Amino acid sequence: MAIFKKGTKLYSIVYLKCPRCQEGDLFTDKHPIYINTMLKMPPKCPVCKQNFVFESGFYSAALWTSYPIVIFCALSIVLIFFVGLHITGAWLLIITAVILLTLQPYIMRIGRSILINNFVDYNPNFK
Repeated sequence: MAIFKKGTKLYSIVYLKCPRCQEGDLFTDKHPIYINTMLKMPPKCPVCKQNFVFESGFYSAALWTSYPIVIFCALSIVLIFFVGLHITGAWLLIITAVILLTLQPYIMRIGRSILINNFVDYNPNFK
């Protein structure tokens, strides 16, 4: 798809790449299932040396970028089950909680990626 090609913000956000060069990885571990390294980022991009640490507490603002994603996911799940199946509110709450807890590592990473992409632009001539 054209919207996910290299050079676009969506490419960097979806593939969790450095927003400047879109080659280096934003996170040290590609698998977000490991709790200890789930949000560990290198201080600089290994390819273009873009600084990933702007200031202390910078990534706490990622809460504001991931919150709408969580709300959208929760509402989508509720609508799918509410419209498609006739289940009680308790089961709907349990199903939604399990799905969102499973997706939480990905949502947190995407939130950070969105945040850093708001401050750094793609530069194909980064050298």
